[in-house]
Amino acid sequence: MKGRDVILGILQNKPRTGYEINEILQNQISYFYDGTYGMIYPTLKKLEKEGKVKKETIIQDDKPNKNVFSITDEGKEELNEYLNSEDISEVFKSDFLMKLFFGDNLSKKQVVKLINKEIETKEKQIQRLENSLKKWQFQGISNLQKITVGYGLAQYKAVVSYLKVQLKVLED
Repeated sequence: MKGRDVILGILQNKPRTGYEINEILQNQISYFYDGTYGMIYPTLKKLEKEGKVKKETIIQDDKPNKNVFSITDEGKEELNEYLNSEDISEVFKSDFLMKLFFGDNLSKKQVVKLINKEIETKEKQIQRLENSLKKWQFQGISNLQKITVGYGLAQYKAVVSYLKVQLKVLED
């Protein structure tokens, strides 16, 4: 999955500003896609040049002009090709797991602290996703989007549960 696929996907339902695209990246899909604010505008510019998105500038009084981007038929074609392409295996990276894997020289106290910090981080992510889900359901969220949020919640909850069990094993 490339940044351009994600942006085209975000634009498929309605035109959006770069700010709105960033809000979706940071608040709705950040648990399965690590997009940055810095990639949005260069990607939009490239997609616009290729005819995949169209930019409309809205003149505003007392504010900077607003650029609203919408997907074109060519952009919809590219998105459809991505959606129908073979899945590429996921790449999972975790500093926590890397530290744990190489942590044989850490003290028991350090390992317990490391695991507790990861539990705390995941619990915050669960809380954030649950709060966001309530907001999105009020604003309108599709069944497929609910499934992706539920998938993320299930993963985080499974990690917390597993780490709590392993913490008890370590402490005994």
